[in-house]
Amino acid sequence: MTINQLRLHYINERPVMKINVEFLGFPMVSDVVGKKKLELSISGQTVKDVIDELIRRYGKKVREAFYDAEGNFDLMIQIALNGKSFIPPDKHQTPLNEGDTLTFMLLLAGG
Repeated sequence: MTINQLRLHYINERPVMKINVEFLGFPMVSDVVGKKKLELSISGQTVKDVIDELIRRYGKKVREAFYDAEGNFDLMIQIALNGKSFIPPDKHQTPLNEGDTLTFMLLLAGG
């Protein structure tokens, strides 16, 4: 495998990859981040690592948007991987690949 195929960098001996992140109907996070789409370099490899990195970078308001006071992931948030599959909270350890897109969507009830 060539370096271009891997496209990994190392920080503190942990691989870093770039993940595309989108926020749809999720103003609590997109307002704090300042945009609805971003490219995020993470030193992890899972959906949970992306969530943790967003919280680390953008703080308490982002954490409160993702988790309730007891630390449970908000079930009103849906996460789509590459627009093909949804990642439920019990699957946040799902591994990611360089260039994947995670879309965070807030489900709204109506009637």
